[in-house]
Amino acid sequence: MNRTRLKYGTNAFVMTALLLAILILANVIVAQKPIKWDLTKNKQYTLSDQTKQVLKNLKTDVTVYAFFQEGTTSRDMVKSLLDQYRNVSKRINYHFVDPDKEPAIAQRYGITDYDTVLFIAGSGANEKRQIVNSYDIFGMGSQPNTATFNGEEQFTQAIIDVTQPKKLNAYILQGHDELNSIDYLVTFKNALRGEGYNVEDLNIGQAGGIPKNTDLLVIVNPRRDFTDKEMAALKEYFDKGGKAIIAMGAEYGPLTQKSVNELLSTWGVKFDNDVVVDQGRNYFMDPLSPVPQYKFHTITNKLDLSNLYVVMPMSRSISYPDKPTENITIEQLLSTSDKAWGKTDFNSKDANFQKGDIKGPLSLGLAISDSKTGMKIVAIGSSMMFTDKIITLEANRDFLMNSANWLADKTTQISIRPKSLEFNQIFLTGKQAAILFYTTVVTIPLVMWIIGGYMWYRRKTL
Repeated sequence: MNRTRLKYGTNAFVMTALLLAILILANVIVAQKPIKWDLTKNKQYTLSDQTKQVLKNLKTDVTVYAFFQEGTTSRDMVKSLLDQYRNVSKRINYHFVDPDKEPAIAQRYGITDYDTVLFIAGSGANEKRQIVNSYDIFGMGSQPNTATFNGEEQFTQAIIDVTQPKKLNAYILQGHDELNSIDYLVTFKNALRGEGYNVEDLNIGQAGGIPKNTDLLVIVNPRRDFTDKEMAALKEYFDKGGKAIIAMGAEYGPLTQKSVNELLSTWGVKFDNDVVVDQGRNYFMDPLSPVPQYKFHTITNKLDLSNLYVVMPMSRSISYPDKPTENITIEQLLSTSDKAWGKTDFNSKDANFQKGDIKGPLSLGLAISDSKTGMKIVAIGSSMMFTDKIITLEANRDFLMNSANWLADKTTQISIRPKSLEFNQIFLTGKQAAILFYTTVVTIPLVMWIIGGYMWYRRKTL
């Protein structure tokens, strides 16, 4: 009996020692190069492609001051995020300041509210600062009793703001019944600002032409023709290498104004007078909301690889020549399925393909460029995808911002952007809380103790 116990005891000792040795070795290896897996549903602990690109391309140090009270959940969330930023780039240095314990630092930087984060880059006359407020970081969710954490989006935008040498100027054309930028394009404008653009509305007539500092012009579904002077100003702008996004949707019916197509006719491009119906690829079984296929291009490649798609309600198709003129390159960005068609009779109640309709596949997005002048245009067959309600669907915002950055030659910012994280609160009744407590704190540990005691007794009697 003693020999049997000695045998089992020795084996147990050897196995325990071997296991400890393996665990120690594994910890040493992991400590040298930590390995992390993000198993959360919304990839809460994985930085977006855009954030990683911005951090890896930093040429200057960024100092971050986070003003939070100690021991708060909000502080822990922000610290976890800043740790991830620091892991990607050593140019990020952050300091947490409790305004109650160190009020002098808060006063020095003019911080008066808790949960405020300050980003600083440069020094002296070249110093740039950007404040991210609590209401920018933490917001209300789309459903009752939910909250959102927008930290990554806001922090990355702040880093772009303080490190970008020069802000580019984007103007949204107004004055021709375009989509009102105040009522419909607020999210789009804010997204452009987050990419480092100054964004303003532009009435060409009132401004006396297109400002010389224009880096990007945005034209979204004008419903009235341009005047002769406005048309001349636009043509001059493109002749000198202007960059623009031009979008024309079909939500208002037949295309009656001629100015945009007259402008694009220089390169043989035109928006067709139709509304696209796609039975093969659409959003939630709505054939009037195509989900186009990507074509190979800098703007779309990352979206395609990540299986992120755009939604284009009430679209028009775009026609273009197979062989453009010299110096002109026309590349297809978006295409419908071969089961789509362009319905030319807006008054028809027959949803099927009819005589006179344009047979698919159809182009819904083009990139036009002139190698001689530097002119670039992204033509898009949907204007609704710019609006506040639609831009947040799928990859619409990423596609539009990638288009803007391609036009402005900001290729390092062509990426997939961070998304807001939404957290749900769980409310338990007293009975539910009691059941949860007794199950996890009492029952499960008690069962484990009983099983352990039984195993100990069996070993003792061997």
